[in-house]
Amino acid sequence: MKSIIHSTENNNFYLYDTQRILSMLIHPELKKIHEKSTDINIDAYYLKKYSYLVNHGFFGEAKPFEFKANISENSIKENITQTKVIVFEITDYCNLKCKYCSLGDLYNFSKKESKNINIKYALNFLRYIFNVKHKKTKLTISFFGGEPLVNFPAIQQIIEEAKLLNKNKKLDLMFNMTTNATLIHKYIDFIVENNIELLISFDGNEKAHSYRTYASNNKNSFHDVLMNTDMIKLKHPSYFDKYVNFNAVLNNRNSIKGIYEFIYNRYGKIPRISQLSSDHINLNKKNIFDDIFHSRKISEKEFQKEGSDVLPIVSNRLIPFNESKKFLKHYSLNLYLSNTLYLLYDLIDSFPTGTCLPFQTRIFLNTHNNLLPCEKVSYKNFLGKVNDHVFINIPEIVQRYNSYYVHCKKVCQYCYGGRACSTCLLSLDNLDQLGVEEFVCPDFQNQKTFEDKLNRIFSYLEKCPSEFFQIINHLITE
Repeated sequence: MKSIIHSTENNNFYLYDTQRILSMLIHPELKKIHEKSTDINIDAYYLKKYSYLVNHGFFGEAKPFEFKANISENSIKENITQTKVIVFEITDYCNLKCKYCSLGDLYNFSKKESKNINIKYALNFLRYIFNVKHKKTKLTISFFGGEPLVNFPAIQQIIEEAKLLNKNKKLDLMFNMTTNATLIHKYIDFIVENNIELLISFDGNEKAHSYRTYASNNKNSFHDVLMNTDMIKLKHPSYFDKYVNFNAVLNNRNSIKGIYEFIYNRYGKIPRISQLSSDHINLNKKNIFDDIFHSRKISEKEFQKEGSDVLPIVSNRLIPFNESKKFLKHYSLNLYLSNTLYLLYDLIDSFPTGTCLPFQTRIFLNTHNNLLPCEKVSYKNFLGKVNDHVFINIPEIVQRYNSYYVHCKKVCQYCYGGRACSTCLLSLDNLDQLGVEEFVCPDFQNQKTFEDKLNRIFSYLEKCPSEFFQIINHLITE
């Protein structure tokens, strides 16, 4: 992989040294020399400077990324004992039938048979986790669906059992739930009493929210969600401020601007915004998907052009800020805070792709009694089973993951974005092609792709220098 000379919108030139992950501003004369310009008027000073830099390893080619390509059984066992989040898929049922639902007809892994979690097996898994966890560590128990409140008794039983188990374990125990908020009024006292953190699905105003309709009558759920959310804010203001957050799905009936303005102006909260997943699309429904899909990148650009009183408040949630933050954290030796190791060692162990190590971040129990790395992974890629006992075949998991790594590192080592990839292998449509010539990573970054990214990032940082200092502060406090 070659070092890259890239320009910005202000026509400044930078060298990005892929070996040292170092960026530096360079004179246009150095660019001419490197590109073997026929200009006879090149200043001799810059000829000497270029020669000096080349002799010290700049303007050269980087070695392909080297990855550690195996995990051990002990590391997986350690991940299980140290897991901070366990997620229960309380039910597949939902009282809504959202047109873009990831479990609906738009996607290949939609679930046709709805069922509730087996509460006996769920409690077995809960006891297993409490047994392996160390005392006084952190644990968050998360409830997922479907709509979890459709099966409220299971939530109640799990929380009561967790609190009972915790009398001895004394964990820093927390609960959270993703909900469509249509049933909250029935259970709000229990929710508030147990400080259950809520992530409410709310797409914006009435039109924006209109894909979230009731399964029984196709009626827009907007007014019920609005009424219940307003009720929490009015009756339980302290709880609302601390424990209620929002997630919106971007679609063709809303926009980044509309979502931020509606949620922030009404509730004083900055919502998460999710773009529709383009993985595992049902090809028979692709025309419907294409109609509903709304690009976050395009919508953000419109938001920035149109202007808004909310824009300065949410600037650190936008793509340019977060793309620049990721670059400075992982691709820039200039930021010593997160790259000190690169100053000390020639080779640092890392794994190809952004696939989490098994159970590294969370463990998800679904309604089919399968254990998965998280709720975003297709149930086909389960890593264990729960019934009267918890079965996790660690040797088989090690073999499977190490096979993934051996095959994909052949692609990843030549990817300019390989140092901090965010692609999860288990989410890919073509995972079965891994290791064959036909395999293509949808997020592979060649030199041109990475150069375009550098242009965007450095143009943004030149245009918004104050954002650079915000990014540094974010990285310091992470």
